[in-house]
This record gives sequence, C-alpha cells and structure tokens, in this order.
Amino acid sequence: MRLKDPFSLKTADMTKRSKKPRDEDSSDEVGGLTCQHVSRAVDLSSVKKAVTGNLWSVCSDCLKERNMLEGEAAGAHDILVCLKCGFQGCNQAETQHSTKHRQAHHSDSHCITVSLSTWKAWCFECKEELSTHCNKKALAQTLDFLQKHSAKATSGTTSKIISLREEPVDTQRGKSPVNSTLIPVKGINNLGNTCFFNAVMQNLSQTHKLNDLIQDVKEKGHKMKICPPAETNLGPLTVTLPSPEPLTSAMFLFLQSMKEPGKGPVSPKILFKQLCQKAPRFKGYQQQDSQELLHYLLDSMRVEETKRIKAGILKAFNNPTEKTADEETKRQVKAYGKEGVKLNFVDRIFVGELTSTIMCEECEHISTVKEAFIDISLPIIEERVRPALIYCSTIVKHLFLYFISSIRPQQGGAVEQLVSAVSKLGLVHTSTDTLPVSHSPEEPTEIRERDRQHHQGAFQALCHSYTPSSKECSVQSCLHQFTSIELLMGNNKLLCENCTERRQRPMKRSDKKAEKVYTSARKQMLISALPPVVTLHLKRFHQAGMNLRKVNRHVDFPLLLDLAPFCSVTCKNLGSGERVLYSLYGIVEHSGSMRGGHYAAYVKVRTPQRKPELRRNQSGTKEASSAPQGQWVYVSDTSVQTVPESRVLNSQAYLLFYEELL
Repeated sequence: MRLKDPFSLKTADMTKRSKKPRDEDSSDEVGGLTCQHVSRAVDLSSVKKAVTGNLWSVCSDCLKERNMLEGEAAGAHDILVCLKCGFQGCNQAETQHSTKHRQAHHSDSHCITVSLSTWKAWCFECKEELSTHCNKKALAQTLDFLQKHSAKATSGTTSKIISLREEPVDTQRGKSPVNSTLIPVKGINNLGNTCFFNAVMQNLSQTHKLNDLIQDVKEKGHKMKICPPAETNLGPLTVTLPSPEPLTSAMFLFLQSMKEPGKGPVSPKILFKQLCQKAPRFKGYQQQDSQELLHYLLDSMRVEETKRIKAGILKAFNNPTEKTADEETKRQVKAYGKEGVKLNFVDRIFVGELTSTIMCEECEHISTVKEAFIDISLPIIEERVRPALIYCSTIVKHLFLYFISSIRPQQGGAVEQLVSAVSKLGLVHTSTDTLPVSHSPEEPTEIRERDRQHHQGAFQALCHSYTPSSKECSVQSCLHQFTSIELLMGNNKLLCENCTERRQRPMKRSDKKAEKVYTSARKQMLISALPPVVTLHLKRFHQAGMNLRKVNRHVDFPLLLDLAPFCSVTCKNLGSGERVLYSLYGIVEHSGSMRGGHYAAYVKVRTPQRKPELRRNQSGTKEASSAPQGQWVYVSDTSVQTVPESRVLNSQAYLLFYEELL
C-alpha cells in the first residue's frame, strides 16, 4: 500500500504526521511513520563524530557518575542513541539519562533515538516507532552506519574485556571487607566448530563457587578434613592431597586466564586437548552438543578428584594393600573413602539428588530410588491444539481405566470407589489422611500407624504445587510436568515384588511358583537434595522417527526461580513451607537448526554473594529476596557485548545456570 498524498490532506492536518495503513500480516520493516521531525533531529555527521570518539554501547552519564570501569555500564538496561548529536543514554527507571538529555535541550531537535538492542527508531514527539522506508534517506543512512559500527566494535578483531566496578563494601558496621572482585568477560577463540565448548566455558568462568573451590584445591599438599558419620565410630581424618590431575589443572589455568587483567580473547586449546583425551568423541572439531560437553567435562574432573582424594586417604594409612591391610584398616579406609569422595569440588557445586517414589495401588508398598544429577533435563511441551481439552480428556480416560481396574467386591459403592480413584490420581487436592490404605485384619495397630505416616510423606512436596496455565510454556511448567504424579497402567504396570511375594506364601508347601504380579502404581520424581548451582537442560533436540529434530518453541524462564514446589518434603537442609530461591546467572543459547546452528552465551557479571544472617518474618518463614544486581553480557566466541535484560529473557535458552540465593 502507498502513503496518502500529503497534498490531499486538509490544511489542519498538514502539520500532523501521516501514518501508513498496515495489513495485519505486514512486517515491521514495511509499515511505519512519515515523521516531520526527521529533517531537524537526524544529523549523520554529528553522530559519526560522537560515536567514534566515545565508548560504544555505554551510557555517557553513567560513565561520569558511577558503577563504571573500562567503559562498561553496570545497569542491565537498553542504550538509546540520539540521532542529532550521537549521545548514548540509558533508559533505566532510576536515572533515565536518555530522557534527561532530550529534556535538557528544550527543543524537538533531539527527539529521535535508536535502541541498540532492537535497532528500532523512535520519535518522542510523535510517540511512535519510525520506519526507514517511509522517511528521508538520512534516517536509513544513520541507522546503517550505527549497525556497521556496532558490528565492528564487537567483532573478534576488537574483542572487548568487560569489567564492572564493584559496589563499595560497608565496613562501618563491623563487617570486614571481602574479596568481591568481579570476574571480567573475555572472548574465547574458536578452535574450529567449538562454539559449543566456548558457550559452556563462559558460564563456568562466571560460576563464583567454582572459582573459589578450585583455587583452594589447585596446589599439591592441600589439606582436607574428612568427618565420617557417628555410626562408624571414627574420628575426623585430615589428609594431604597429591597434585591435581591434568584436566583439573588445565581447568584451573583456563579460569585463571579468564580472570587476569589484560587483552582478550583467551585460547582454550590446552583445556580442550585435555578434555579430548578423556572423551575422544570431541576430537576432530565437529559440532557437538553443549549439554553433553558439560557432562563429560564435570564428570571427568569428578573422577580425577575422586582418585586424588582416595590417594590421600591411602597415604594417611601408609598405603596399605589388600594383602597387608587387616579387616579394621579396610573398614576405616572404606568409611573415610565413602565420605571423602563427596568432598570433591564438582559434587560440592553441581551435584544434587533426585528421588523416584513408586507406590503399588494394590498393597500400598512404597519403593524409592535415589540418583545423583549434574543437570535436570526438562522436556518442552509442544501442545498446539486445544491443550486444555486434551488434558481434560486424558484425565477422564485415566479415571475411567483406573475405576474399572480397581473395582473390588468387598469395597463400598461406585461413588466411594470413584472418590478413592480421584484421590489416588492426585489430580485434585485431597488430604493425605483420606487416602485409603489396605491392611490385612491381622496387622497390628502400630504397623498401620507407621504405614499411614509413611504414605503421607511419600508424594508430598516442600510447599503447594505449582499450577501452570493451559498454554504456558515456561521453566516452571516444564518442572511441573517433570515432577507430576504419573499413573502406571496397562503396558506400563509395575512388577510388584511385594504382591508377588504375598501370593507366593500360600504356595510354599506345594513348591509351586506364583506368577509375577503386575499392578497399577503411582510414580513421582522430586528433588531430594539441591546443589549450590542448579543447571536446567531444556530438551530441544529429540528423535522423530529416523531423524533428530529441534523444538524452537520459546520457553519463558524467570530471573529468580523458586524450586520449593518441586522439592520433596524430606529435601535435605530445607524446612517445610520455605521458599527455595535460585538466581539466574548464565545461559547457553542455541540458534539455528539441526543442520547448522551456533552456540552463544549470556552471562551476568555480578558481585559474589555474602551469606547474610537469616531474616524471618512473623510467620517464621524466610523473607522474600530479589535477584542480585549485575550486568548481562552476550558472548559469541570472541565477540563480547553488554545487553539489556529484555534481550536475555527473549533468548532461545538451551542450558540455564541458577545459583543458590544466600
């Protein structure tokens, strides 16, 4: 469509802007405004002079006032460039330097700006977004220059080192200053299709606890104190560790080079070579998966540190062998070894525990399986057609099948059986006291009471469950799906050893073996131990027939995540009703498709946390906290650029790194 002829407008409308009618499906590039202010508010020569003579993508007023070092802003906000004079100002609510700049000139000649995150032009007088296609060439030329300058400023040839000035430490209240030096962000050289490796390493380099612990254990002769549990009747043992293994040493050197002041980018060649020796699958410089890389890297260092700790324990016992050691020495070495291996820095930072609980619907027998995790893999929901109706029909089907399969002649009427089925499915909130528990008449009262209490805590989370909306696709909805109660029926029935054993008892005299008993069961996975750093893996790649396909659906993720609804009520070191808050500090993003894609990272430069005294409100629970302040940085191999929080939240996350909020 064409714009209306301005000469056909009435005289009263001549001074007003004319807006181009837009089709619903038209792109933003075609639609837009013809703005009368462009001729006065766009000056390409002034913009060139100002931009080339100042730091790029940095608020000029923030640079003068606070929170700056080496020219990078500490606030995670968008930067707007004035197209009249080239002034770069932030749009954060507290300062609004871009707005103040425009108001200071008391004219409409500084009313047009361009956002460096979205590259959209905006006129504050017209209060509308402008199109380069519908205005004078000066607007398009200026925007083109800024985009080229941005690419040059963030290219690998001029790789930046972003370092923000830390907040002053309060020493007036008797608090001793702490080492809160911020870790700079440097680019990492691509060795040949190693962006999958670089993106993970950017996140690990901003993991404060990793930097602290690996610093402690890097030297030969490091002392480690091992305290076995009381039931072993053993006292604490201090062991001296030998030198670190090659991969762990290479990791320390890499992290050290990322922290050192100086020019970037950093070469990861030594570290990558050591990893390839442990995991040959990464040789050949082929594109690989970031999540698999993270697993192999952490697990390989974990094996190295376990070997190192065991060597220290054996040395403390004068290196006994199977032939020379007596039974007591073997018992002690085993006990210290069991506790000692848990003290490796990988377990202390990244490893948590999941508990899978299964309850037979026939005999109410409960079995649990605990497994360690380095990350939690979450399927992405791909419902596209009326998800609410599909969900409801699934519930009805499960209710019907369960109702038919669980009818017993000795039970009450159909209504009572249906209520029992609904409560067992866990689809509505019911008190655990009303759950039916089957007991034989000869079972003592104390056994029944013990089983009732056991059943109450079997499928109970730390707090009320999270309820996602019907069309929601977020980290919380993925965690909800991951931890929801699953009904095992049909071909997925449980082979219940308890029911099989009970059926076998009457047949012992006849020496006949009873057939294995398969029963309906309930299953749930909950977090039973949380590590300081929780890594969430969004499963974007999955098998579709003979091919792999990628799920491109955007998944919302919060800056502050409460994991309490997804933790077991018996979760270690946590109390019922408490919020369990984790703050986002890193992302690995995958763009592109299965045939060709690229990994990049978003990391948050922030001060290390200081553990405060526990503050509780009147109800006795911890007070709500907020995410730590910091600056988000986008890193693509050697390209480094500060970005606003809005761009981070719109990224196509593949791995999410959350740290415990102290």
